[in-house]
Amino acid sequence: MDCEEHQLILDIAVMYYLEDMTQSQIAKEKLISRSKVSRLLKKARKKKIVDIKINYDSEAFDMLEAKIKSNFDVETVIITKTLKNEMKTLKEVCKVASLELTNYLRDDLTLGISWGRHLGMTAKYLVNHYYNNIRVIELFGAISYDMNQLDSNSVGRKICNKLNAILYPLPAPVCIFEPDARATIINTPIVKNALEKANECDLILTSIGTMDNDNLQVLWSNYLGEDIKDSVKKSGGVGFILARFFDKNGKFIECEINDSVIGMSVENIHKQNIFAIASGKRKSRPILAALRGGLLQTLVTDEETIRKVLELHEKEKY
Repeated sequence: MDCEEHQLILDIAVMYYLEDMTQSQIAKEKLISRSKVSRLLKKARKKKIVDIKINYDSEAFDMLEAKIKSNFDVETVIITKTLKNEMKTLKEVCKVASLELTNYLRDDLTLGISWGRHLGMTAKYLVNHYYNNIRVIELFGAISYDMNQLDSNSVGRKICNKLNAILYPLPAPVCIFEPDARATIINTPIVKNALEKANECDLILTSIGTMDNDNLQVLWSNYLGEDIKDSVKKSGGVGFILARFFDKNGKFIECEINDSVIGMSVENIHKQNIFAIASGKRKSRPILAALRGGLLQTLVTDEETIRKVLELHEKEKY
């Protein structure tokens, strides 16, 4: 994009968003077609010349937040509008989460992270800001058979690039079922160092996993055979956080995979300040469970999902 086009886009954006001119009025003043005005406005959003932020403060959302806080021990609940498809909703939730996260960021912060779509998208929307001495810690093993832009190493590096932070990777599989092999890996210096750093977290950024097989995640597809999945379900598992499975009351279940994870211990998860990002109605049951278990201090989600959480909670009271 050359300087002349950039200036034209900037002028049109100011006229449309700040001076309340219609696209037809802009076209007439700039001696261009209305369709070109429309294209340049889209380009302004794509190139981040214009960044649209919706203020979700409303009586309806305030009431939903109040209901969640009155029923569960959670400090902050941020709710966005549910959009017309799952991916659009996920993007909006993550965009809002990235803005909320800036209220928690500061110099000398130790930030623990998980990985997946919600974390990857939130990292994408984070605004570049120079902080001093932020440490980003991977909280469970990142190595899988399908490494991509959503694995924790990539998510961690993206966050570090945005915040001028230092990444402490955890170069190990999510879990190892053979106890001696697991012990050997945990005691290697780089893994041991990362796990020790994990216990020093000031804040944890994570999503909440679902047992819904229509939404298989790397943790499921690469590590869990049908026998393990059945065992988790028979033990009452409804979801997972930081690779540890919990039941409908947010209590971590006793199962082989929970004992095999290379990552933060169940005991330490309960002590953490957890900032969770989760959208989509199929995550409503694990979100409800995590809230019941008092696992979350901050939750960012969408309207339909939180309404489903409340509906399930009311049904299961009686």
